[in-house]
Amino acid sequence: MKRHPNGTWRGARQPVVVSEAVLRARWVEAETIHLKRMGLSFDAIAEQITRVGRRQAQAIVTIADGVTFPPDFQISRQACHKAFKKAVAREPSLAVRESRKLDSARCEEMFLNLQPGIRKGNPRSIEAGVKVLRHTAQINGYAAPQRHKLTAKDRGPVTILDFLKLLKGKIPDGPSIEVQATPVVDTPPIAIEPPAYSAADVELARTILATKPRDEAQDGL
Repeated sequence: MKRHPNGTWRGARQPVVVSEAVLRARWVEAETIHLKRMGLSFDAIAEQITRVGRRQAQAIVTIADGVTFPPDFQISRQACHKAFKKAVAREPSLAVRESRKLDSARCEEMFLNLQPGIRKGNPRSIEAGVKVLRHTAQINGYAAPQRHKLTAKDRGPVTILDFLKLLKGKIPDGPSIEVQATPVVDTPPIAIEPPAYSAADVELARTILATKPRDEAQDGL
């Protein structure tokens, strides 16, 4: 036997019936997604949805026909977070791509607002601008990957034996090792341009290379 969207059983020939509770839950998910994209916290989202359910505010997403709310309707931030996770898991990859574009547009707007302070040399504005650019590179996937190396404090690089002992949680035959992860930044190769030679230098080099070396006997004379 199959089930209705609300979890109740239905017969093989019985049509699917979407209950009012399921429609209300789908609306809460859609409303939460839209409010979260606007930058609201889950506390603010819960307060806004509660006001909409009590008819004290206007909803962003159209409420389906037949969906009603009790007079004392209230929703918590935990319920909004759960609805947000369900909505994100249900959305296709295209919506994820649109969200990435939306975040990129937000970063561009923030960087544009930081331009006056950056041009004046304000350290806070420059630091914020660098963070915005780093976040943009991460969400779009063109940030340079970072490698990390493990080093033991005051002992140099961590060997395979030390690493296996660290996995067990203790080292029976030696002092404890404090591992530090240090990011390794790959330095791009420096392009070295060859020096420019004149035509006379090239001709002189050819003459020297064409000349045969003298014998050791001649050198001794």
